[in-house]
Amino acid sequence: MSKERTKRFLLIFLAGMFLIHALVFWSLRDQLRKGYPDFTIFYAAGRIVRQGMASQLYDSALQFRTQQEFASRVETRQAALPYNHPPFEVLLFVPLAGLPYFAAYLLWDLLNLLILAALPFLLRPYLPLMQRAPGVFWPFVSLAFFPVFIALLQGQDILLLLLLFTLTFVALKKKADFSAGCWLGLGLFRFHLVLPLLLILLLHKKRKAIFGFALVAFALGLISTVVVGWKQALAYPAWVWHIERVMGQGATLVATMPNLRGLMQSIGLAHASQATANSVIAILSAALLLVTSAKWNFAGSGAVFDLGFSLAVVTTVLVGYHVLPHDLCLLLLPVLLVANRFPELMPSGKRLALLVPMIVLFFTPVLMLLWFRYGQFSLLAPVLLLWWWGIAREIGATLRSQKTSAVLESA
Repeated sequence: MSKERTKRFLLIFLAGMFLIHALVFWSLRDQLRKGYPDFTIFYAAGRIVRQGMASQLYDSALQFRTQQEFASRVETRQAALPYNHPPFEVLLFVPLAGLPYFAAYLLWDLLNLLILAALPFLLRPYLPLMQRAPGVFWPFVSLAFFPVFIALLQGQDILLLLLLFTLTFVALKKKADFSAGCWLGLGLFRFHLVLPLLLILLLHKKRKAIFGFALVAFALGLISTVVVGWKQALAYPAWVWHIERVMGQGATLVATMPNLRGLMQSIGLAHASQATANSVIAILSAALLLVTSAKWNFAGSGAVFDLGFSLAVVTTVLVGYHVLPHDLCLLLLPVLLVANRFPELMPSGKRLALLVPMIVLFFTPVLMLLWFRYGQFSLLAPVLLLWWWGIAREIGATLRSQKTSAVLESA
């Protein structure tokens, strides 16, 4: 297939996915107004703090009463959709809570759209591919990406973490390790998705990055204590673990997780003892983290570094304990980093492990069937493992190619 035909097919494919997302968004407009989206938890938390009850932020009964004030028409909700994020994050939503619910939801989505618009400008200096198309093309690509659509539909905060991951990548590219650690630390509102990447930095002894992370973490801890009081701040980890155990007792929630935990559920390991299941997941997670750390060469530059960061983000998603479909927004960054290599990879025609998973992540009809029809979104985990393997293999191939070129040049 010629390059022009490939580009035309790609545009038609992306336009089709974008159109599906727009139609679904429009068809659900009444549910969005009623308060069905996950944005409910952020808006309710903001209202609780605005009403001077921050010390009771993690009172489930209060959360439910507050949600009933603006989302009483949600027929499927018999208890609070829990706000289980750290206290400091609620400060983002206190101003929004001063608006009517649906206006706040739309404004939050607008802010997320601005994040998507900013990503190309942050990445353009480092990705030649992004310089070959108009800036408006890349937000269009983002909106055709199924996880981004779900994040916007739900009013989730994961796109903010995507921005922070991107800033972390840019800082590491510039050898600004301290700044990278600070950006990563600001992502602690999703600590379970930040800690795997931090662990890889620890394994590489990136002391400046760890110091920056620790400094920001300390500051956010102080802010959280000011917001809810020291008793609530200290009780927060136990409360989150309690909520996680209550919500994760059934197989339904875990089956929607496209990570190792969800995969173990889908292949029947859930019938084993909890200790056995957790041990297997822990061993597999440690193996992925160690191999990723070994593959990601911080001393390298260009493609090797970019692929290493991509591998780290895919690993983060796979080993994260609580990963839902919208959290796959983080994979938009490795999608762009890997796609930047396509002009070099395509002539070989041997990179299906890189290409196929990316197509699947954009193929909305299949993903909707997995999630909404069959309730088995965890079956996406093998696709992510295939992608992980493809990226890891490509790092090795790139390093061998660079060594060969260096030998030829020296000769």
